[in-house]
Amino acid sequence: MSAPPLLRLDFPARAESLAEVRAAVQRTLSAQGMESRVVARLVLAIDEACANIIRHAYRGCGDGTIALRIARHRGRLRFRLRDRAPAVDPGCVRPRDLSECRPGGLGINIIDDTMDHWRLRPLKRRCGNVLTMVRRLRTRKT
Repeated sequence: MSAPPLLRLDFPARAESLAEVRAAVQRTLSAQGMESRVVARLVLAIDEACANIIRHAYRGCGDGTIALRIARHRGRLRFRLRDRAPAVDPGCVRPRDLSECRPGGLGINIIDDTMDHWRLRPLKRRCGNVLTMVRRLRTRKT
């Protein structure tokens, strides 16, 4: 990211960490003057992305870490999540068909619906993956 981060947070890849992550993201985004419903939606998308990393990339082992960076640049918010889990094939990560009647599995759909753009890429020379998500910044009307 080229802009200085609004938030830098490194945390254990465990479900217990997610409450602290949600609170930090909430505070950071609220300080940017965004509507509360948009902030809530973005917090949910970040939470789902982190849960997916914990559940699928680290396979729930709890030994890994996740680095979250949020930056504001050129009228956009950029969210970057980096893990050190085994590389994930980005072609396998996509929204599911919502006509399928089954519980769960909506994290990517939420991210896809909330963000203007997102991209997952494995790190070639090092272990890990980077998920970058971008959302145009819209401030509250006064």
